[in-house]
Amino acid sequence: MPQRRKSVFPWPSSIFHGWWIVAATFTMAFIYSGFYFYDFTLFVTPIMTDIPEVGAAIEPAFLVAGITGALLSPLLGGFFDRRGPKLVVGGGLLLGAAGFAIMGVMTQPWHVYVGLTFASLGPIVIWAGGIPAVVNWFSRLQGRALGMTMVGLGLGGILTRPSLLVMETIGWRDSFLVMAAVILVILLPLVLVLRRRPEDYGMRPDGAPPDEEEPRAAAVFQAPVVYGLTFTQILRAPTFWMLAGLLFLAFWPIGALQVHQSPYMESVGYSRQAAADAVGAMAVITIVGRLGGGWLADLTDPRRATVLALTLQAVGIAAFAISRPETPYPLILFLLAFAPGFGGITVLQSALLATYFGRRSFGAAQGVLWTVTSVAFSLSPLVARQSEVFLGGMQQGFLMFAAFSVASAILVYMLLPRPGIVRVRADAPVQEPVAAPSAGRHGEDR
Repeated sequence: MPQRRKSVFPWPSSIFHGWWIVAATFTMAFIYSGFYFYDFTLFVTPIMTDIPEVGAAIEPAFLVAGITGALLSPLLGGFFDRRGPKLVVGGGLLLGAAGFAIMGVMTQPWHVYVGLTFASLGPIVIWAGGIPAVVNWFSRLQGRALGMTMVGLGLGGILTRPSLLVMETIGWRDSFLVMAAVILVILLPLVLVLRRRPEDYGMRPDGAPPDEEEPRAAAVFQAPVVYGLTFTQILRAPTFWMLAGLLFLAFWPIGALQVHQSPYMESVGYSRQAAADAVGAMAVITIVGRLGGGWLADLTDPRRATVLALTLQAVGIAAFAISRPETPYPLILFLLAFAPGFGGITVLQSALLATYFGRRSFGAAQGVLWTVTSVAFSLSPLVARQSEVFLGGMQQGFLMFAAFSVASAILVYMLLPRPGIVRVRADAPVQEPVAAPSAGRHGEDR
């Protein structure tokens, strides 16, 4: 048994440390997602008004930030698998705070390129360090732990109205500087809570005691290596690239809304306050999908949950495209359909990855998935803007993104195999459980 490492903090022994990791990652996701994913759309209009040349550079700057993140994600995921989450998440949060500070003083277009690129590293490192840590510390409860963690991403939406009030009080520049300070003072210390794997500290996933007879937990603990495929084997598995392609289609509407949700709503007649409320409500309602997606991932075939989430997302983004102040029902449908669908996808992509490939190289594999989804996420704001020229309006761009989600939903059952650790041809040395569980996403191996 590996020697138990000492913790920096004297945590209560009755609480499994995995839940402290969930709490820390939840808090990081809550605050950073509120600042970067939900609040940023409120800054677009005042930036374009005050500094038009900088405002015109926002969409291409997002593309540059996305490409940078796409290149870094596999490296960060591999570093997590080798060294753990502290350096990954800590370094990224420092650079993220610097990015918000730069945007608070920007005067030239190149400033927004640098600022957004640095700011975009925060979600990347939380995804490359915090989320893999949660996955590694849980097995039977993995989907629920992920769902609870991802709730933070949704709750970040409640920061939109307070952020708008702060912006109207002190201005958008000082608001960016306040965000940078919050990241340094509140989020950075939470990095000390993160740990790579329970096996490194003489523990088991889910907090299982050494004498527990639960087959999967016992197999994970007694195996000479952590259960799952190596990174090379994952890259050789066709299922991995099928999953990456499906997620590529799924992330187009999410990226477009991050930049254009408030400006688009203002352009069709909504007030900025109404747009801020819609952004916040959407984010909070995603909690239903995040918790529900994690729960379904533990109890049933995650492909069914994924089809449901993608269908809801498609219906919701199509409703958003046609919503107008005088006819509120499409906006209500957008909130009730898109938000749970989008929330479910954020959980299910990690659940599917762990289902098919295990925990052994989860960080590096998730880094590659982030690379693929970042391309769609970062291209979509620019494509949405260009749809005004080539498709006759941004409305048509949102409808096109809805079609992408429909295509992804249809392809889930056509391309993905039944749940279970996939085999990579005949030479795959995978450490398997003594006995396969009877149901849920840890089902029979293919």
